[in-house]
Amino acid sequence: MAALKMLPSFRKTPVGELKSQCRFLERSFNAFNPATMAAAREPRGTRTQLQEADTRIVAPNESGRALVALLVWDETDGIAEVIGDELDRLNYTPLLLRPYESIPPDVPFVFTFGPYGKLLEFLSQLDHLAPNDRPVSVHWNTEGIPDPRLPWFFVRTIGSQRSRADLLLFRLRSDRLRTLVHRFALAILRARMLRFRYVGDLYFAYRKGWIHVMGDTSQIYSQLRSRHGLPTLFIPWGVTAKWYANLELERDIDVLWMGKKATRRRSAILHRLRDQLRNRGLKVYMADNEERPFIFGETRIEFLNRAKITLNLTRTWYDDNFSRFILAAPNRSLIVSERLLPHCPYFEAGTHYMAGPADSLSDLILRCLEDEEGRSQIVDNCYKLVMTKLTLRNSIQKIMQAAEEKRTSGTA
Repeated sequence: MAALKMLPSFRKTPVGELKSQCRFLERSFNAFNPATMAAAREPRGTRTQLQEADTRIVAPNESGRALVALLVWDETDGIAEVIGDELDRLNYTPLLLRPYESIPPDVPFVFTFGPYGKLLEFLSQLDHLAPNDRPVSVHWNTEGIPDPRLPWFFVRTIGSQRSRADLLLFRLRSDRLRTLVHRFALAILRARMLRFRYVGDLYFAYRKGWIHVMGDTSQIYSQLRSRHGLPTLFIPWGVTAKWYANLELERDIDVLWMGKKATRRRSAILHRLRDQLRNRGLKVYMADNEERPFIFGETRIEFLNRAKITLNLTRTWYDDNFSRFILAAPNRSLIVSERLLPHCPYFEAGTHYMAGPADSLSDLILRCLEDEEGRSQIVDNCYKLVMTKLTLRNSIQKIMQAAEEKRTSGTA
């Protein structure tokens, strides 16, 4: 539990904002008749619709390898692709399913991650099976939580109601009522309280027996959930072969930023830092989909091979953002970051990356660029770490070992 001790107290909780959200939730939920949930029919899109939409007939697995139904959130889901690759190398057969597709019978494992969409609607298919007939369901959480200074009972309560609201919409009998609710109350909820929904969804799915093995990319979040009734393994982000290459390009970009700004906090820091660095004559490439397009796949690998430094800034003060390390380190780009909580304690500031206060990162970046030998040493340290300990195969193997134990013992 050492990582939890790094979290600050509740003294600076934004009470006014919390009161506003509570009033909003109360008005939203009072608008619904609780009897609507009791009259809920079978979730839409889990049987007939899916059978019609799914044109891929699942043949019996003749290789003797266990099938894993792997959820693919959309057509550009690169994370599902690399998870599937590692499952294949671990002697499983991944079966890629979209959220609207049905889980075939007799599949021994279901693997979900994120969530990057409506997780409960997909997992609710398992409710139609007797508990002993269900596949072992694995979820690898990669998303954040609400402010950890908030009391957990408050987070659980609001998360439960937030999750219940989405389930209510999913199960409404009337398409017209569904449309009206979607356009108004829940449309606002979806935009404002996603992290509460993630908490509510995961606890609900665990309680219903739709998740048997839970992992999280953050050691802090895994300890927090485990302490509050949801056993969670620490499964860090890991390097995979499709995310790096040694292109031997000239390092002609001083500082690279990739990703959306997302929050006012990160946007303000990023704009100030970009202007400071450019005023000092440095070349800063902003792949933020505003100044320059986002970069993915081979394009991202190319830019990481050109960047001397990859910048890391978090959306909130407490976020787990170590996925960026897994992209930059194997391409030998130095990570310079604001100070971070120990979500992934394998990475040590000053040994594997450089870190400092957000308002003085420009000076730190200049020192790193001037000290080529020191920069090279830290890059080598980080490269060795991610290529040996922090591989995606190790992470997927760890969570699937837990799933195999559940399957063997019958405790699922």
